[in-house]
Amino acid sequence: MKFISAEKAAAEAWDVVTVGSGMGSLFFLKKFLEAKPDQRVLIVEKGGYNTHQWQLDHLQNAPIDNHSTYRNIGEFHKEWAYTIGLGGSSNCWWALTPRLHPDDFRIHTLTGTSVDWPVGYDDLVPYYQQAENIMLIAGSDELEAHYPGTAPYPQPAHHLTTVDGLMRQQADHLHYPMPTAKLSRATDASRRNRCCSTSRCHLCPVDAKFNALNGFEDVLSHPSVSICLESEVQMLDTADGVVKSVQFRNGTSDYKASCDLCVLGANALWSPFIMLRSGIGGHGVGRYLGEKMLANVEVYLDGLQHYDGGTATTAMNLSLLKEGRTKDRGTTFLIFKNGFDHGLRLDPPGRWRECLPLGLYVEDHMQYENGVFDDGGDTPAVKFGHWSEYAQNTLAHAMSRLPDILKPLPVEEIRKPKIWPTLGHVQGTCRMGTGIENSVVDDHLVSHAVRNLVVVGTSVFPTSGSVNPTLTAAALSLRSAQHLTG
Repeated sequence: MKFISAEKAAAEAWDVVTVGSGMGSLFFLKKFLEAKPDQRVLIVEKGGYNTHQWQLDHLQNAPIDNHSTYRNIGEFHKEWAYTIGLGGSSNCWWALTPRLHPDDFRIHTLTGTSVDWPVGYDDLVPYYQQAENIMLIAGSDELEAHYPGTAPYPQPAHHLTTVDGLMRQQADHLHYPMPTAKLSRATDASRRNRCCSTSRCHLCPVDAKFNALNGFEDVLSHPSVSICLESEVQMLDTADGVVKSVQFRNGTSDYKASCDLCVLGANALWSPFIMLRSGIGGHGVGRYLGEKMLANVEVYLDGLQHYDGGTATTAMNLSLLKEGRTKDRGTTFLIFKNGFDHGLRLDPPGRWRECLPLGLYVEDHMQYENGVFDDGGDTPAVKFGHWSEYAQNTLAHAMSRLPDILKPLPVEEIRKPKIWPTLGHVQGTCRMGTGIENSVVDDHLVSHAVRNLVVVGTSVFPTSGSVNPTLTAAALSLRSAQHLTG
């Protein structure tokens, strides 16, 4: 990798300046450089370079506390999770990679609420396939029945648990191995190792999961790419409807790097904050902040041992997802976990493994009132009112359906859900749409207001979607880069 000083970054002219080095940025650059390998690219990264070994030695992904990079305003102080450092949140993610369901793209059409995406599932299928091959996703070709264009996955699915096996015995089951970017088999196609199933995926002790440092060496070490670390972008200088330069601070000094194309991939808190500081318009810049609610549920089992699967999250159950949405409630994505979210069962003694942790990804509408604001401070001011009635209705419906969904298992007790502070899926502040009157960027992630500005990452999501967003963010970046390079 070619690391350069802030002085050198400011002294040269760049074809592309990329703000941030997370998944959205690097998938874009991978496709972009395949078409235009001679374009001079500068990556401006707020954090430093923390090797995988450094992360293991220090038991953290980066030395910067992400909570110090935003300020909560309003009565409800919600947590938001991400990593500041080279590779962004690819360092801390848990590498679950299901696709959005085809219905996720057309909520307004189906229910009359929320909004439709300006792209559909079919538009993303070839880019989903490309992203899955790049990350060497382990998954089941059975998902083809629900997610057309899925099969074949690059790697076989991870080993399921005994619980999963019982769930799958019914002829009409909707229980499938979870697609993951953690290798299920060692392969000569990657230096990554096979998943160890210790459920320490934010650090990944064996380097099995895909991240920027082990999966994007070809991008980060590309001869046309230079990287400027520990440099916080302050604003984008615009004139005549285009970005002219990127202003950033390194240490106590300010610098500017000129560019022909700017790719903004900070995260869903900082990307809109930079746009607000820069006076770049569009409907809802900074607004519609949100994510799905994560409700963790512990199930006590009667005589059935759990925790014998091949990865931290072994399965996804589509029962609730296939029920669809109504105008009053959304959908819930149900995942079966193989890690000790609640610890082993302590009462009564001797039944340590007779418990099952479930994760419920509970959909919530993106509300205009929730957002990122520039109040003159050095960090984004973030307001999130609380989980909406829509989300609460969705959770209540999911809990009412769990006894029936879990009928194949010897269930002793389904315990009350615990709402987690964050799912780590920060979304919605630079939403996609059909025009500047209803959105910030178009269906190719290009700003409506500034036509040489591309916004990548989960901030462009118009709705939260039913599942983990990383694979879809990757697909959108690949699609954008292909469009811009012809």
